[in-house]
Amino acid sequence: MAKVDTSPSRGMRDLLPREVAIRDHMTSVILDTYREAGFVKIETPAVEDLDRLIGSGGGENEKLVFKILKRGEKLESANEGSLADLGLRFDLTVPLSRYYAHNFAKLGGSTLRSIQIGPVWRAERPQKGRYRQFVQCDIDIIGEASIVAELALISTTLRALGRIGIPSLSLRFNHRALLDQILDFFEIDSDARSGVLIALDKLDKLSKEEVAKLIVDLGVMPAVADDLLDQMVALGEGGLVERDRLAKVGIADNVADDLVAIAALAQDGEFKDVSFVFDPTVIRGMGYYTGPIFELSLPQFGFSVGGGGRYDTMLERFGRPAPACGFSIGFERVALYLEESGFDPLLDRNVVHIRLADASLFTKATPIAARLREAGYVVDFDGSGRKAEALLRGYRKGYEESGRRGVEAFIDFGDDDIVNVSRVGGSEGEIDLVRGLVATKE
Repeated sequence: MAKVDTSPSRGMRDLLPREVAIRDHMTSVILDTYREAGFVKIETPAVEDLDRLIGSGGGENEKLVFKILKRGEKLESANEGSLADLGLRFDLTVPLSRYYAHNFAKLGGSTLRSIQIGPVWRAERPQKGRYRQFVQCDIDIIGEASIVAELALISTTLRALGRIGIPSLSLRFNHRALLDQILDFFEIDSDARSGVLIALDKLDKLSKEEVAKLIVDLGVMPAVADDLLDQMVALGEGGLVERDRLAKVGIADNVADDLVAIAALAQDGEFKDVSFVFDPTVIRGMGYYTGPIFELSLPQFGFSVGGGGRYDTMLERFGRPAPACGFSIGFERVALYLEESGFDPLLDRNVVHIRLADASLFTKATPIAARLREAGYVVDFDGSGRKAEALLRGYRKGYEESGRRGVEAFIDFGDDDIVNVSRVGGSEGEIDLVRGLVATKE
């Protein structure tokens, strides 16, 4: 028989029980934290009209859209250039904007504080920590024009990641209006601006010389490109927001006010382990950003674990203009960090294994299982017919090899209804608690 390839499609993956448990744990902590801050969970479809995805300001991600062919007669009659009319969403921001405009009358007010956790798709080259299907985790505030929205988003996200156990985060922040003013100063043509920003966004991956070449290739004079890069690096020197330095280069007062407000979060004792860094080279690849922008990273991990910003003009495309701001956690990258750091929610479970000598004993053993589950134990049944001694040895070996930390007990439920409780792991005192629950009479 020929060998069958059972691997997932390229850029996709299967998740093992531990990986799923980590993601469930993350989702639970994140949702609890976001809901405490007044956010509510919504859902949008995986599929959007293609014309809504293309031209949405999604930057290079628009080139990575998975397009869906038309169906039936529509496909047969379509010409080569119009074979697709739908696409899989590449982020959650564009669908949210459509959602807000469509459901505005049902939302009960002009301000929406939303939570979205769901898969998105991008047809890019897979690599470690980057897949063609991955989960995004967003909170957004629509209808709040002041910097209070950014402060709420940043503080809530930092609180969630802190509760998950992500240490020593660095928040780098900037302002799109500041970038616009700098590009105005250097007289960068409007046709080249998007490309220049995309090039500048690569400064954390490429050398200054390589980025300068990308800018020159867009038609900018070499001397201008070099001076632009020098000025941006100098402006962010030290990572501190200094009004005098911003004023000297003509940065507007309202922009400086926003940057100062974000920097002031460093004074919150809750975030004493977070580094707040003003960095004019933070660009964010999406073209729809209009105000403050920010990126979260784990310096020791080598890449970002979140980012976001203000996108006040996005909703104009959908006929419902409103100020908007969002923050996305790099869900998959946080999960990868937890996996590589050895975190495993499954190891902390208190597990009890019940061996049935015969399947007919299942009903008799059910009350015991119910009492144990009410007390917080995970209970499973074994009806394989293997001898109790062999199963007990197997459970003990598995306990030792996995490094489990929870209480584990083995119950042998035989033909004569005599129940024997043996210790697989945990202390003898903890197993005595299990014995007490097993011996309890109805």
